Amino acid sequence: MKFLSVGGSSFDVNGLPSSPSYASLELRLGTGIVKPIGKYFDLKSGLNIGLKVKRKSYFFGPSRQFTYKPWVMLSLDEAASNRNHLFIDIPLSLQFNYPKYRLGLKGGLNFRFWAPNDKSVDVLTGRSEIGMLGGISYNLIKRINIGLEYYYGLTDILGGSYYENNSHLMEYHVRNQFTQITIEHNF
Repeated sequence: MKFLSVGGSSFDVNGLPSSPSYASLELRLGTGIVKPIGKYFDLKSGLNIGLKVKRKSYFFGPSRQFTYKPWVMLSLDEAASNRNHLFIDIPLSLQFNYPKYRLGLKGGLNFRFWAPNDKSVDVLTGRSEIGMLGGISYNLIKRINIGLEYYYGLTDILGGSYYENNSHLMEYHVRNQFTQITIEHNF
C-alpha cells in the first residue's frame, strides 16, 4: 500500500480560555501493509514521513511584542511558526470493509516521532506521542481508496499551571490533533 495525505493540524489547548489553535498544514507520504482478517476486516500498518508546515506567527511588531489573539502562548506560537517540522508516523488500525457500499471504517492508534532529536529547539522536536486514529474511506476504483481521517493525541506535548486573578491555580495541557484527506493505492 502507498499512502499520501494532505490535512490541517492544530494544538488542542485545554485549560486556557480563548486560546488559538495554532493551525497549520500537514503533508504525509508513506508505505504500508494490509493483512486481511476474515471477509470484512483488514489490519493496517505502515511508515509515513510527514511535514508540519510553518504558519504565520500570531505576534507582530519590531520585537514581536504585539498579538492580535488573546491567550497566545509564545512557546506554541514559536513551534508552529518558526520552522517546518519533520515527523515519522507509524499507524496501526483495524478497518471494517462494507463491500456493498465500497466503504471502510477504521480505528486504531498512531505513533508519532518528531525530528530532530533535540528537545531544546521547541515543544515539538525530540518528542514522541501516541494518539487515537479514526477514519472512513471509499473505494474509488479497484485499487484506489480516498478517505478522511482524524487523529487526537493522548500524550501531552506541553502542560503546566498558572494562577488566575483570584489566586486560583489553573492547569492546562496541550495535545496535537489533525484531520486529513487520504489517498491509498493498494498493490
